[in-house]
Amino acid sequence: MPPSKKIAAARKAANLRRWRASLLRGRAQPLGTVEAPDERAAEAVAAKRFGLSNEQRRRLALRAEDAE
Repeated sequence: MPPSKKIAAARKAANLRRWRASLLRGRAQPLGTVEAPDERAAEAVAAKRFGLSNEQRRRLALRAEDAE
């Protein structure tokens, strides 16, 4: 990979945050984690990755994980 592409990929990766996705029911049902730059993007990624319907997407809860 040329140096300019490596730098662009590193910058893109640096902007990503990890989000914990849960589906709200009687209790929160953990689905897993996704990586996205913001909450709106995380919702779209989670909906696609976990195959959520529109109803399930409305009950989706996202929480940013702290950086270690």
